[in-house]
Amino acid sequence: MIEDRLKKTAVLTAIFAVLSLGFMLYRAGTKNIIIVEATKEQAGVVNLDETYKLQITKPSDAKGKGSLVIPLEQGVGSDDITFEENYSEHKFMLYISGKTLDFYASHSAISDLEFIKSGQWSRTDDRGGVCLEFDLDGLYENETALGDNEITVMFKTPGELYENIVVIDPVDATGISLVPHIKKYLDKEENIRAYYTRQSADAAIDAAAEALMKDSAANFYIQIGADSAESNVRGAKTYYNDRFFIREFGNVQLSDKLERNLALTAGMEALGLFASDESNSDLMNSEIPSAFVTIGNMQNEEDAKLLSQDSYLEKCADGIVNGIKEAFETVNPSGKEENADALQGIINGN
Repeated sequence: MIEDRLKKTAVLTAIFAVLSLGFMLYRAGTKNIIIVEATKEQAGVVNLDETYKLQITKPSDAKGKGSLVIPLEQGVGSDDITFEENYSEHKFMLYISGKTLDFYASHSAISDLEFIKSGQWSRTDDRGGVCLEFDLDGLYENETALGDNEITVMFKTPGELYENIVVIDPVDATGISLVPHIKKYLDKEENIRAYYTRQSADAAIDAAAEALMKDSAANFYIQIGADSAESNVRGAKTYYNDRFFIREFGNVQLSDKLERNLALTAGMEALGLFASDESNSDLMNSEIPSAFVTIGNMQNEEDAKLLSQDSYLEKCADGIVNGIKEAFETVNPSGKEENADALQGIINGN
C-alpha cells in the first residue's frame, strides 16, 4: 500500500515538473509577462506630495517605436511588478519593487506614442518601491513583454480587441460591493470586456459613465445598486430610459433580460420594469441600450439583511452576468458586429 502511494506521488511529481518546465520555457520564449493587478493597499501608499516628472524620450532606433519601453533595475523581474489601470481617468500605472530610491530620476522611458501625454513617478516605500504613472489621451488596453532590464508596453483601443463591451456603473455602496463578484464572473468571459466607472467608494465619478461609454465604444451601459422604496416592498426592480427608442434590441429588452436572470438566479421576486425619471441623468442621456438594475430595497428589513451577505451578492452578480451574456448573444450571436442601424433611433417625449 505504501509502495503504491510512493509510486503515485513520484508520477504526479514528475508530471508537475514537466508542466512547470514547459510553462517556464513558454514564458522564456515569448517573453510575454503576466502582471497581476495592484491591491488596494499598494495603490494607497503612493506619496502624492513627492511626485516627480518621468522623462519620456523619442526613440533613436527601433526600440520604443509604436510602444512604450520602461527601464528596469538589474534584478527586477515580473514578480516585482503590478499594474493598475484607471480607465475613467485615462491612466496606466505600474508598481515596481525596485532596489534604488532615485532610479527613475536618472532613467527615461522611450516612446513615440503621441497619446501618452506625460509620465511621472512617486515613491511607495523607502527601499526603492515606486509607482510609475502615465497619462493617456483616451482609453487603451495594454500588453507587456519583458526584455533585458526593460518592459515593453503595447497599447490598443478596445474596439481593436473586443466586439462585446459593457460599461458597469455602481451607483451606491451596494453596487460597489457587487463589483468584485461581477468582475470574477465576467473576467472568465473571453468574448466580453467590462469597464467599471469605479471599484471603490473613494474613486472619482464625475462624468465617468459618459466618458467610459464614449471611450470604450460600449454596446451596453448598466447601473447596479439598491433601491429605496416603501419598507413593505421587496425584490428586484429595473429602471430604463423610456425616451430613447432603440430598434430591435433596446433599453426595455436589456432591462428585461437582466431582471429575469437576476430573479431566477438569486431567488428573489421580480417587481418589473419602470421608467426612470430625469434625476438619473446618465441613464436618461445614454444612447446605447441601458438599464439600472436594483437587487433589493434598503428600506426593507429582510432585503437589507440579505444585501449585507456575500453569498447573496454572489448570486445577484451571477444573475446579472447571465443577463449580460444573454443580451450579447441576442444582439451579436455570430460574433460579428451588430448592424449599426439596430442600435440607433430616437423618439422624443414618449
